[in-house]
Amino acid sequence: MGFFSDFTGASARSDINKANKNANAALDQGYNTSQGYYDQAAGSFDPYVSSGTAGQKMYGDLLGLNGTDARSSAQDIITSDPLWSGKLGEDTNAVLKNLNARGMGASGTAALAGQRVLLQNYNDVLDRYQGMGQTGLSATGQQAGVRTAQGQNAFDYGATKAGNAINFGNAMAGTRNAGLNNVLAVLGTGAKAYGAYNGVK
Repeated sequence: MGFFSDFTGASARSDINKANKNANAALDQGYNTSQGYYDQAAGSFDPYVSSGTAGQKMYGDLLGLNGTDARSSAQDIITSDPLWSGKLGEDTNAVLKNLNARGMGASGTAALAGQRVLLQNYNDVLDRYQGMGQTGLSATGQQAGVRTAQGQNAFDYGATKAGNAINFGNAMAGTRNAGLNNVLAVLGTGAKAYGAYNGVK
């Protein structure tokens, strides 16, 4: 049976089938494992993307980009924060103390200085939210890079599978006429031997 299988190409087809199955199994395992790592890597950026998105929205609200109601609500959030009020009070008192020491506590300069302190503190808050937005933008870019690589990995996987299928088909096709070719080879060898034998006689 073994000789007949070798003679007809059946053994070769069996070996090709086995090799193709093993190659695809290894490829599938590697692909599925890599996809999990890509998902894990992309997911690690989620907290930064989320906080950055929230920070960017708050920044837009404070600038009035999302309407007056959104701006008013955002400002209420800031001004109702005890830390904001405490910091503003400390900074204002420091400026007024300095002006009082120079006898300018009740002047227009004092009022202007108070407004400048308020504006500076408000701008500090804006800067923080803008920074959060930039962090989110950076994280989004990093996450997009991971997803792009994941897409390329999927494309390469598909291309490799297609290449394997073509090679498999070609290899199988190469064994289809093995039996006929071997029969013809045997007949040719026999004919040569017969001719040589008759020639000798």
